[in-house]
Amino acid sequence: MTAKPLTVSEQATAGNAATARQQLEEALKEADFLASIETADDGLSLHVTMYSSKCRFGDSVEDSTEWLHQTGIDATAALDEKTFRVVMTLPSADSVRRFIAALLQPWITARTTAAALADVLSDHGLDCTIDVGTASLSLLVTDDELDAAVLLAHLLGAPDIGTDLPRHRPRGIRRLTERVRWLITGVVGSPVSTEIEHGCAHEADRLTIELTLEQARRLTQRLLLAEVADPSARLQRLLGKTVGTGASVTAPGSDRYTITLDPEQARRLTHRLDPDLDVAPARGLTTH
Repeated sequence: MTAKPLTVSEQATAGNAATARQQLEEALKEADFLASIETADDGLSLHVTMYSSKCRFGDSVEDSTEWLHQTGIDATAALDEKTFRVVMTLPSADSVRRFIAALLQPWITARTTAAALADVLSDHGLDCTIDVGTASLSLLVTDDELDAAVLLAHLLGAPDIGTDLPRHRPRGIRRLTERVRWLITGVVGSPVSTEIEHGCAHEADRLTIELTLEQARRLTQRLLLAEVADPSARLQRLLGKTVGTGASVTAPGSDRYTITLDPEQARRLTHRLDPDLDVAPARGLTTH
């Protein structure tokens, strides 16, 4: 049976920007961009005002228009006379998708990569800071005598990396940094760069490791293979992502774990395990 072609009004409804508003709102949140979105008077277009400093264009109508032209986005830019902010008008769902792909997706990809690396580091008890860019990540390891860097090396198969080094002296920290750089270079298969800031009486040593997104993904995969000292910590994190905060994991014995959920969390976990089953537990659930 031949499908009935869409009429002009149906095509407009199916392809207008307003229908893609939720997609744009979610992308802005995932990319950590601050912006405001309003539906135009025609009910079809979207007015987008960007407040983030991470935009790839200047804060002027000319710069915004040039960026739209270069990225092939069918949209316009104008100055809001009340706020003196540049407002972009996206007239179609296609323009919204192109806007997301050109401006937001690189940041979404980078933030997702950084989050995966941060999670696996946390599973191993490493509390590191990650600065995110669209092309690379900066992994910041801050600790007295870089004990955290030694633990990272241990997880990567080099447990004795700092054994013979005087890590209480700048010379020892510099040599440790060189060894860590070569170790991670070998793990990810391409050169990485490192920078050390020596501590003092009031500041810990600070090691910065620069990684491309691909290098960060390879490092994450390698760390996932390392044995976790406390498996309950990883289970706790994954459980929290699935059912929300408040669920607890305890290890009353060396051979078992206890997971405690409230009724709503149990329902979420049940739905995650079997999306076709609609279950609403009436009381809290404790399982082994």
